[in-house]
Amino acid sequence: MRLTTKELWDSRHEISARFTGMDKQAREGWIRKIVDNARRRQGAEFGQSYGSFAFHRLLKTHLPIRSDWSAIEIGSAPGGNLVALHRDFGYQPYGVEYSHTGVLLTQETFRKHGFDPANVIEADLFDQVFQSRFQKRFDIVFSLGFIEHFDPPDKVVALHVNLLRPGGYLVCQIPNMRGAFYPFLWLFARDHLKLHNCTIMRKAPFRRVFEPFGLDVNFCGYVGALQFHGSPLRHERSLRGYAAGVLDRLQDILDHCMFMFYRGHFPSSRLSASLAFIGQRVS
Repeated sequence: MRLTTKELWDSRHEISARFTGMDKQAREGWIRKIVDNARRRQGAEFGQSYGSFAFHRLLKTHLPIRSDWSAIEIGSAPGGNLVALHRDFGYQPYGVEYSHTGVLLTQETFRKHGFDPANVIEADLFDQVFQSRFQKRFDIVFSLGFIEHFDPPDKVVALHVNLLRPGGYLVCQIPNMRGAFYPFLWLFARDHLKLHNCTIMRKAPFRRVFEPFGLDVNFCGYVGALQFHGSPLRHERSLRGYAAGVLDRLQDILDHCMFMFYRGHFPSSRLSASLAFIGQRVS
């Protein structure tokens, strides 16, 4: 069962496109410059959260560098993750997105970085024509913040695995919304929580999602430190939208502290930013 709709994602991607320029201007403030300088000293990108930084460090310890490999992201908009994978590992990027607005955003990102926009596929992951056409086609199949929007999630993971070549790697990451900011979300944003399958946001049930597929497990567990996962709320003109905006700003301070004290390590606990799985399909 899907916990979200195409209309929701069209709306999210439209908001993302609208506020991209504003977010860039906000990062030009002196506070953001201080935080971004701390990020850059650790090798992170401008505006990157510590949770995202820790996750990409994790990938570098488990994935091979192969310019002859192809990688597909499930739910690829706006395309920045694929750009990062190509930069760090050399993979040829592909994306599948069922939101038309998301397709356009990803294609624009591909053009900007010199990739073929035809590699952005407008399709539903559940579409049998798509699954048949690309069965065992990709060396890397990954999704970030995707499988938690389904209940049960094992059926959508099976569709990920169907696209994966023998010897290739499956990478799935989900947010840990049951972390430090869960009380705020439970009190003020239960409708937001209902869009996510929070039952798998613990290590044991998360690991069980992948057990039926016979993958060699490279990593399965918590990644990163504290992170607020209510950022989509910050654009609302409401009391909770204002509160979410304040917490989103406080996240910058938290990230600054984590970049200063953790220095590239990724602590693992129930309060961590996300859970991640990296597994290899047996040849």
